[in-house]
Amino acid sequence: MTKKELKKLGFENAISILQEEINDITDIEILKDFIKHNVENDNFFLAIHLLNALYNSDNAEETYYYRYDYSLGAIDTPEELNTIEDLEQFCEEV
Repeated sequence: MTKKELKKLGFENAISILQEEINDITDIEILKDFIKHNVENDNFFLAIHLLNALYNSDNAEETYYYRYDYSLGAIDTPEELNTIEDLEQFCEEV
């Protein structure tokens, strides 16, 4: 997807497409399930890391989509995706 296409699609349509194409785009429901899974498997450090990141966010109540690399674990912190500008990092310049 190009940045031009992104702007034409709008945030909701673009995030739906990008979420299917890019593994790092997730939503709060998947993150919550991942946190629960980590608690159930006694991986408290990662669960606490994620909870702290979500809790300390200024926009946590309004944010539904995040960039998060599940393979990196506690090294990665969820990045909020709220605007078209947040999605530009996943697009080609053309």
